[in-house]
Amino acid sequence: MALEGYSIDLSPLLSGKGVRLVAGIPYYSGGVFPTPIHYLDALIIGAFPKLVENSLVIAFISIAIALGVGIPVAYILARVEIKGKTMIAYLLLALRTVSPFVVIIPLYITYSRIGLYDTYPGVSLAEDMLILSVVVWMLRGFFADIPKEVYDAASIFGNTEGQIFRRVILPMVIPGIVVTALFALVLIWNEFLIAVTLTGPATKTVAVGVWTGMTENQVNFKSVNWDDLNAAGTLAFVPAVAVMLAIRKYLAKGFSLGTAH
Repeated sequence: MALEGYSIDLSPLLSGKGVRLVAGIPYYSGGVFPTPIHYLDALIIGAFPKLVENSLVIAFISIAIALGVGIPVAYILARVEIKGKTMIAYLLLALRTVSPFVVIIPLYITYSRIGLYDTYPGVSLAEDMLILSVVVWMLRGFFADIPKEVYDAASIFGNTEGQIFRRVILPMVIPGIVVTALFALVLIWNEFLIAVTLTGPATKTVAVGVWTGMTENQVNFKSVNWDDLNAAGTLAFVPAVAVMLAIRKYLAKGFSLGTAH
């Protein structure tokens, strides 16, 4: 057996014969043989680089669409006085609670018929169901965090609402947009149900590839090499954790302000 790609032999222990008493001291007869070869194999030889490429392409398209829609919607919900905007905001939040199982089968049937199955645009549009409401709520919080005096000062100089948005407010929330995009990237990177249902050999993501067992051509199955698979699992896990640790304080700010205004 192996633990996270580092050839740790637990078979004597699990067979019940691995621990003996030597001079009254428990002795384990297994072996630990640390080696980075399995990580190098996943990164250079195996399918992992292609899986990463697929995940990043899908994430880039999904996030671009979500930001294109979410930024103006979030600005309106935070700044413009319109009837029922609170209800709209909470409706978007409620959509986030809908189980993907409700839509995944209809999506699969529709995509198979119209040619979007196993394509980057098709998977990206489906992933937007996962991230769009989160993007809107986070950006709403960052827009709401800007003091009202900034809006008033911009209005004094005769700027229209569109000019205030483009010239004043948007540059101020760029850090919030970056944080939101990174959080959406983590959501898509870890998402499994949509990816495993709507991707095939051409667009298989990291989450699906690690689960199904990686092959060099991503098409044919082969006997599972647990060392390589564990190494790939670790490589898939580390980026998401690193991003979340880097943006954790900004996430709390975005979400808390989104509920406070």
